[in-house]
Amino acid sequence: MKKTALLAAAFLTVAATFTACSSNEGNNQNAATPANDAVEGVTNIRWYDLDSVSANYKLVELLNSEAEATMTSYQSFARQESSKVAAAQKKIEDKVKNNGYLTEESYNNDMREYQALATKAQNAIAQREQQIAEQAAFQQQQLQDSLTNFLNDYAKTKGFDVIIVKTPGTYLNPSLEITADVIEGLNARYQAPAEAK
Repeated sequence: MKKTALLAAAFLTVAATFTACSSNEGNNQNAATPANDAVEGVTNIRWYDLDSVSANYKLVELLNSEAEATMTSYQSFARQESSKVAAAQKKIEDKVKNNGYLTEESYNNDMREYQALATKAQNAIAQREQQIAEQAAFQQQQLQDSLTNFLNDYAKTKGFDVIIVKTPGTYLNPSLEITADVIEGLNARYQAPAEAK
């Protein structure tokens, strides 16, 4: 799992809310203007690099670590459940091979138990997958809220009209980049969870 893959969609969704069409006035921005200064009388646009923010924001690091731990736990759980089902199936197959069933009723009882076990395992795995999906949705919302709140406050403080995310293949004036400020600001607001004692 790439570090940014899990949460990049959340950042892109939020970034889209800050994208707006600028008038021709915005073209005056091509003059080398320091990124931290808004210019009166023009649409003040700034941009940031999503990959850099994702790679350097402490909350993303924490959420990715949690997601990796969750996936490792899920994979172990799914293997255990599948192993139980496979063991029950092998037991029945071995019994059939060795003429261990004296009656059809005995065989049918074992098959019912096997099918109940398989259904239980399938349901348990599906429930765990649902929990993972809910956790991922919660994490995305957490990131969206964090980024939205920061960018709204940052734009108001600096007097910017629009903040956009740089997409591949797009040229944006390097003097309008605020990536470092976004990373610094997000990390300054970030409060690590208290360690369990």
